[in-house]
Amino acid sequence: MSIDFNNTEEFRLREVWSVHEFARHHRLTKMEESRLKMLHGPFAEMRELLASRQSSVSLW
Repeated sequence: MSIDFNNTEEFRLREVWSVHEFARHHRLTKMEESRLKMLHGPFAEMRELLASRQSSVSLW
C-alpha cells in the first residue's frame, strides 16, 4: 500500500482526539460534550466527532 502525502486531509480526519479537547476547541456546550462522550467514550477519531457534531440537532 502506498501513501499519498499530497492528500493530507485524509490523515487529519483519522487523528484521535480527546472528546473534552474537541469540545473545548469547537466551543461546544457541556451537554453536547456529554453526548459525544456517551457515543464515543473519552477519545474518538476526528471524523467521528465531526460527523456526530454535524448530525446533532440542538433543541435549545
